[in-house]
Amino acid sequence: MSLDQRTIDFNKEILVGEIGALVGAVLLGFVAFFIHKNPNIVSTLTLIGSIVGGSVSWWIARIDDEKRRNEFSIRKLGRDISLYTPIALLIALLISYPTVFFVTHAISMRIRFDFLGSLAGELSGFILFLAFMNSYRYILKHKFNRIL
Repeated sequence: MSLDQRTIDFNKEILVGEIGALVGAVLLGFVAFFIHKNPNIVSTLTLIGSIVGGSVSWWIARIDDEKRRNEFSIRKLGRDISLYTPIALLIALLISYPTVFFVTHAISMRIRFDFLGSLAGELSGFILFLAFMNSYRYILKHKFNRIL
């Protein structure tokens, strides 16, 4: 895969989304740990924090990049979201979020310090998400001539 500016921007947007997901996951996981120490509740709230934080952060980064390139339009953003969201959701639901949940749960059951569990879960899920999204982008670009 060539490392052009759009590839860098694509990965930056995912990274910014991940930072938001990480903040949301750790904050809600940490709060859940103090309210209720049940690993199922902590893991579920960690996942919810990840979803909300990641989604909002990605949108902000995507819109900012489009405006910086003077290419922002609601139509283009809608097209990008229609290409990105279904596969991102599928990867998240089948691979990333189960990884976040189970890694967080496993660590919470063993060491009872949920900051580390939330962090490890989120980072594990992110690594898989990034790899699969870049594979998807590569396929779109080289097989269907579509660029995100």
